[in-house]
Amino acid sequence: MSSLQERDCIATLHAEGRSIAYIAAEIGRDSSSVCRKLKRNGRHGRFRACAAQKEGG
Repeated sequence: MSSLQERDCIATLHAEGRSIAYIAAEIGRDSSSVCRKLKRNGRHGRFRACAAQKEGG
């Protein structure tokens, strides 16, 4: 899965209200990695895949 696809998947699953553990399992990443991405690129409770892509995170 490419970084952009991964970020899109995170954004979609997060918007659906899925847990960090669920998202991590779906994309094959550690929960802490997903949590960091959400904290770093989230705004008003929403993950922004485009912002994450621009920032490299």
